[in-house]
Amino acid sequence: MTNAEHYQINRRIALLERATALFGRFGGLIPMAVAFLNRWPTQVELYPHWQVGESWKVFLSLYLYWFAWLALGRAISFAKGSLAP
Repeated sequence: MTNAEHYQINRRIALLERATALFGRFGGLIPMAVAFLNRWPTQVELYPHWQVGESWKVFLSLYLYWFAWLALGRAISFAKGSLAP
């Protein structure tokens, strides 16, 4: 691999790392915005039988985005490790 190729790959990894940092910081707002634009959950019912209604979708979305952020972070660390001389 030439130095130019190595430099280009490092630049792309750095860009992906910055995008992942922004995704980790603001990614949780995406499911919340989608939820309130779709008008759910309109209410959280905790009585009777601890029913949550439709709000489980919001929590599931938040966890899925969190897991995606973790996966991106791990992918970046593996990519950096494989390029280290």
